[in-house]
Amino acid sequence: MEPVSHQGMPRLSWIDTLYSNFNYGTDQYDAEGNEEQKSSREGSETMPYIDESPTMSPQLSARSQDSVDGVSPTPTEGLLPEGESESDKGLLMRKLVLSGVLASEEIYINQLEALLLPMKPLKATATTSQPVLTMQQIDAIFYKVQDIYEIHKDFYDNLYPCVQEFDNKTTVGHLFQKLVNQLGIYKAFVDNYKCALETAEKCSQCNNQFNKISEDLKVKGPKDSKEQPTSVTMEALLYKPIDRVTRSTLVLHDLLKHTPADHPDYPLLQDALRISQNFLSSINEDIDPRRTAVTTPKGEVRNSKKQFFLLKHQQYDCKWYIPLADLVFPSVEESEPIPQLHATPDHEIEEMKAKISVLKSEIQKEKKSNKGSSRAIERLKKKMFEYESWLLLFSPTIPFRIHNKNGKSYLFLLSSDYERSEWREVIQKLQKKDLQAFALSSLELQVLTGSCFKLRTVHNMPIISNKDDDESSGLYGFLHVIVHSAKGFSHSANLYCTLEVDSFGYFVSKAKTRVFRDTTEPEWNEEFEIELEGSQYLRILCYEKCYDKSKLNKDNNEIVDKIMGKGQIQLDPQAVQSKNWHVDVIEMNGVTGTLKLYLRELPEPLLTDRLYLAFMEGIALSDPAARENCMMHLLRSLPDPNLMTFLFLLQHLKR
Repeated sequence: MEPVSHQGMPRLSWIDTLYSNFNYGTDQYDAEGNEEQKSSREGSETMPYIDESPTMSPQLSARSQDSVDGVSPTPTEGLLPEGESESDKGLLMRKLVLSGVLASEEIYINQLEALLLPMKPLKATATTSQPVLTMQQIDAIFYKVQDIYEIHKDFYDNLYPCVQEFDNKTTVGHLFQKLVNQLGIYKAFVDNYKCALETAEKCSQCNNQFNKISEDLKVKGPKDSKEQPTSVTMEALLYKPIDRVTRSTLVLHDLLKHTPADHPDYPLLQDALRISQNFLSSINEDIDPRRTAVTTPKGEVRNSKKQFFLLKHQQYDCKWYIPLADLVFPSVEESEPIPQLHATPDHEIEEMKAKISVLKSEIQKEKKSNKGSSRAIERLKKKMFEYESWLLLFSPTIPFRIHNKNGKSYLFLLSSDYERSEWREVIQKLQKKDLQAFALSSLELQVLTGSCFKLRTVHNMPIISNKDDDESSGLYGFLHVIVHSAKGFSHSANLYCTLEVDSFGYFVSKAKTRVFRDTTEPEWNEEFEIELEGSQYLRILCYEKCYDKSKLNKDNNEIVDKIMGKGQIQLDPQAVQSKNWHVDVIEMNGVTGTLKLYLRELPEPLLTDRLYLAFMEGIALSDPAARENCMMHLLRSLPDPNLMTFLFLLQHLKR
């Protein structure tokens, strides 16, 4: 098979071995760099933790009315008429946001109904001679759930007709204001949350009948969809109100963004947002510290990890800050040496890896065993989580220093030179903007850290135990790699490559080619056998070797070599296991380059000039339900040739 080749792009292909042939441009081409991908990843970092995106995800295979109704009550016909005004666009976006809220509320209400379903029969048996649970236990488990259900049912019933008959005179601000003014119920629920979980767990252990009930609660799908009820655990459903309240500000931000300042709703939505933010701030200060593991029920769609951290009495203390305008990367000669770092011995790292491997095997045995206990599996996963967290904390050894203009420096430890290069590139890219130096007072620092605390984002550590069962855990075994050559350098240099793979959540350098001296077209032709331990990515870095001893790195006493280019390849287990895997696995940038070329040659933009801005506004929505609702409707408003082309490309890329 010939390598996928495009001018200015790396050429990679798989022919029984991994063949890499990088074509670095004169501007030190970044083989991984896809600006669209990077911006997408950066955008996602601003999102708070969301346990589950709304389980709508309709198949976009036809423009039938059934499929449209399955998404939301918003009609698609005449979605974006020609010559519409800015006010019409804002009105449309408001309607799409509200349609997403409506769909999300329906799902949430169905979840609360499923949680409340066993409460009445349990209360009925509590007064008999053989109760399943006592009244005290029932009250502890279902505390305030009925009140929360009634609040949201009332909100949904009042919002529904507003969305159905939506126009520029429709007001909904009072509904959101009423909703946030009842958030005090959530405060009581959160205070009792730990007790509810512990009570449910103890009752499940002591009572088989309740255990069967709590492990198989049925949640029905939206009324207009044909989805079958999904099986969800009581533990997962008890978490839903916490998940709901932590993202209560998202939709208010979106609505305010698309509501004119002179609209009657604007001050009401502003007030609702203020109340919601203040409430979240008070909740964050009171929630108990614990990690809540929510089991993914079979058939339930989840777009995020299982773990969520709730923190008590957490305070953000600003130790130091450097304005980007004052941040510098001094040369090696200018930097001051730092005290020697005591790295964790390699044998301790290897011992911890061995323990993780043993635990992983035990978990697999428990899952395959007919008598395998979910409690036992959770205990093993918890232990593996602790081991992996230790490994993630103590494995980084590569220093990354940043300096203030006044000479003060700060040190970070990273696991990969690839990451160090990316940090430097991102900072330098931001510094190209017109930035001004500034100084913050203690009060301003307090306000800034306080806002970070109120609207903080929670992200899971990149470790195996955080993955759902249906997620890929990476590849194990040995990967045979051949590094052939590189070309496209503007001047002769001493060049070599290193190969990195991720292992247990962090990257490790696994191989290094010899140095090819004084050339613009090095030909290494070296083979390596790399051990994979749950690996999902292979990184390739090309360096210019420096022999000048005056440029000794004072952080680690090693000569500083310049990165000339870097690339990353995803190791896809499904593609590797297929019979024709050497054809299936193609380097990502080759695919994106071909796709860009195809899109440029189309007679008109695929998403059309008329809809482009609407797509950009839709993808920028914070609330996931509103974002999905908006994007689905915009896609269905495309002309038939554009829609069919989009669907064909989507199916082709999925294959």
